[in-house]
Amino acid sequence: MSFIEPFRIKMVEPLPNPTREERLKILHESGYNPFQIKDKYVTFDLWSDSGMASMSQHQWAAMVDTSEGCINPESFDAFVDSIKRLTGFPYILPVHQGRAAEHILFSVLARPGLTVFSNTMYITGRKNAELSGAIVVDVPCKQVAGGYFNGDLDCARLQEELREVDAGKAIVILTLTSNNQAGQPVSMANIKHVSEICKMHDTPLFMDGCRFAENAYFIKTRNKMYQDVPARDIALEMFSYFDGMYMSAKKDGLCNIGGFFATRLSDIYGKFKRRMIYIEGNSNHGGISSRDMEAVARGLWEGTDDRYLKYRVESLTTFGDILKKAGVPLVEPVGSAIYINAAKCLPHIPTEQYPAWALHCALYVEGGIRCKHLHDVLKVDDTNERENPKQQHFIRLSIPRRTYTLSHLIHIGSVFKKRRSISGVLIKCPSEHYFAAIMEPVRKC
Repeated sequence: MSFIEPFRIKMVEPLPNPTREERLKILHESGYNPFQIKDKYVTFDLWSDSGMASMSQHQWAAMVDTSEGCINPESFDAFVDSIKRLTGFPYILPVHQGRAAEHILFSVLARPGLTVFSNTMYITGRKNAELSGAIVVDVPCKQVAGGYFNGDLDCARLQEELREVDAGKAIVILTLTSNNQAGQPVSMANIKHVSEICKMHDTPLFMDGCRFAENAYFIKTRNKMYQDVPARDIALEMFSYFDGMYMSAKKDGLCNIGGFFATRLSDIYGKFKRRMIYIEGNSNHGGISSRDMEAVARGLWEGTDDRYLKYRVESLTTFGDILKKAGVPLVEPVGSAIYINAAKCLPHIPTEQYPAWALHCALYVEGGIRCKHLHDVLKVDDTNERENPKQQHFIRLSIPRRTYTLSHLIHIGSVFKKRRSISGVLIKCPSEHYFAAIMEPVRKC
């Protein structure tokens, strides 16, 4: 381990610590669905890294120091200046979070007959595009075992697809890092190649940049050409290949709320600005408070600092090493989160007994841990899918930024040693979305 936390802890929050018996009772009362459990009963909430960062003294001081305004707040100027310097995009608009930017962008651009191509789109972006009448087509690269940039887009396939699409009937979104590709980064070469293809076909290219800073640091550490380049400079080069971006600042912005849309296309900016008045509010505040714009303006710079990013990325890698020592099968190399193959982790549980769900329940009972299932977790069959399983057999552990310490991660790793006694689960009351499903164990915990 070569990192240390680059901060001192100034304020603490006691961890919830219900007993194992209390957690078992809580899980039973929640229908064996960890998503129904109240936050106050969760010791380690690894469901998401979004909006759960610990903010700095500088962010809090700026929030307190600013004054609220709804027409021309001074915080808007700081917000725009920070993002312009960081990204190089001339046109900036604030939103309350990333999916608001997705909604406005696709309501402006998407229409029946439009195709959106992506390495993989996050579910909210996909649904917003589809609700506007567009078709979403994922063109991820072929996964390479141990590959450094498994978040790449398949350029050869994109080239073929764009040849079949009429002019003006496509846009491309690159998600950095790629959530649905196990949080893996996108290489600079891939970004540049995708940009060249888009220019060749006169197709706009946008970035979903929720984790752009982590992606930049992965490039720094996995591509020798960039090992001496600051992450901010790498990010600036990344941005130069795009026509625009949208971002939830709740990840790499180190904030609890907020986001933005940025572009170099004046026509798209104008359409976005007009539409957001009816959805988010005035273009000078975008549905968030002045104090939150101040937090974003500072958080973006703190989140792109090399010292911070070294701690962030290496703590994720170290957590992965802790889990591997406990015999936990996970996606490697570790990206922006930990993705665990639950079907392989629990070989004694048939896949039709939902090993990902069973593992999640056990993590809560034994350690007060909540994590996340991937999509379609309830769609399983009885075939042997342990070696090359579908995504529904994975769980994701996301580490909130500047929130948990190394000792917390070591403790979480120790909980996995008890996995051999885990029982499978079955559906008791089905639901369209796993948040509302009610399950029951095959045998008592």
